[in-house]
Amino acid sequence: MKFRNLIFVLAIAFSAIFACMLGSSYAYYVATGGTTINVTTGNIDTGVAVVFEQSQYINVNTGVPISNTDVDSLASSSVFTLTPDSSILSGADVAINVSIVDISIDDALKVADFKYKFSCSDGTTSTELSSGDGTSFTSDVISTNNLNIGTLSTTDGTFNVTKTYTCNLKIWLEETGADQNALMNKKFRGLIKVNTLFKK
Repeated sequence: MKFRNLIFVLAIAFSAIFACMLGSSYAYYVATGGTTINVTTGNIDTGVAVVFEQSQYINVNTGVPISNTDVDSLASSSVFTLTPDSSILSGADVAINVSIVDISIDDALKVADFKYKFSCSDGTTSTELSSGDGTSFTSDVISTNNLNIGTLSTTDGTFNVTKTYTCNLKIWLEETGADQNALMNKKFRGLIKVNTLFKK
């Protein structure tokens, strides 16, 4: 009988110690300056909801090159919205970083003819956050598997916690007048990743 009582007391003591360890670990995590959240399609964090119109996955097979004037109507697009929760983020320093990860690009597309442009609009003002071409996909980008394509921030005035933003990443093969047959039917793949950091 004493042995059973001893086992019971040890089990309760072990449970209490385990609960205290979890509580102290959580307290340390919360106390370490700010909150970082990785957001994918449809998930809502404690400050910003991100919703993709199609998918966060980019899958482009290059076709016929298009002229610069046709980019808005013919380029491949990935569109998503950022909806901040102003009741949580009001008065906080907020930064939203957008990047392309899990990158796979045919070597033939690592040229200036393969273009991308990333912009976000709050319904009134549209801001081009970045633009580039295939030469942006350097060995460093491929080895880290991450290309930063833009940051919205309250500190530089590009982000307002009371507004909803529609962001658009366009990718296309631009017509140059030269022979571009070697660039057609090539593949580019990636995943749009949105990181949110806020600190009061």
